[in-house]
Amino acid sequence: MTNDTCAHRTSRRTGHRWARAAAPAALAGLAVVASACGSSLIGSATTSVPGTAPVQSGTAAATAPLGGEVAVAFPVSACTTSSGGRLNSGSWLPTVLLAPIPTGLVGKVEFYSDGVHTVLGPEGWTCQQTADPQGVVTGLLVYPPGTADPPVTTLPAAGSDGIFAIYASTGTTQGIALVCPFFTLPSWQQQEARCTGTKPAGEQASQATPDVASVTDPAGVAGSLEGSGGAHAVTGTVIFPQSDAVTYGNNVAVAVESCSLTGTSLCPTILSDFDVREFPVPAGSGYPSR
Repeated sequence: MTNDTCAHRTSRRTGHRWARAAAPAALAGLAVVASACGSSLIGSATTSVPGTAPVQSGTAAATAPLGGEVAVAFPVSACTTSSGGRLNSGSWLPTVLLAPIPTGLVGKVEFYSDGVHTVLGPEGWTCQQTADPQGVVTGLLVYPPGTADPPVTTLPAAGSDGIFAIYASTGTTQGIALVCPFFTLPSWQQQEARCTGTKPAGEQASQATPDVASVTDPAGVAGSLEGSGGAHAVTGTVIFPQSDAVTYGNNVAVAVESCSLTGTSLCPTILSDFDVREFPVPAGSGYPSR
């Protein structure tokens, strides 16, 4: 099999962002392609890990390249409700998802899903939906096993380990407050959410794209990200699709993820996957709303 053939077949199987789950037969097919093309497609604890290339200057916020190899199929654990119960049996709960994640992270990360939203997190952790005081689902929390009282209905304590994902819209004051420090909003919306548009002291942010802000709360800085203010830094991403709706103050779906881990080496990959997988499609784009 030629290299061109391998590249063509691999791109057909992995290039479409909506191809999220694979049946066992399809996974077997992926394994055949992997064997022929000399790269790993199925995430497995036995997958060999290539040497890690050195991180280039200025790329500390990105995952170091691992010889160009990726493990495409990763396991998925089902989340529970905010009370710890089983999700509705009608929910779509995949057991495998596809993602171009470096093979060096095989056995270290897995996906967590409630059938609507999906996040990447450390392997072997637990996932629950988060909810507001009225019981409305607001996001997902992935936390270490053995956590006695996970903050599923309250704000996490400073320094809490976890992956915190929040889904909202600028049709609510909560959604406005989430994006206000990082993006330009109509003044009346800022006033409605009582947001000055100023970031907390010490918080660092940059515009990765017009729609995405990358945020860092250094150790000891209680910033916008959940879990910040503790002994380790917290990094995050804020997604706010820019469209005419923003100018007019119309309702726009937004999403925020905070990666609060004592060891931060997994955070760049976790946040990058969130940016792609959970990007809220603006209304009127021709795609169904999420």
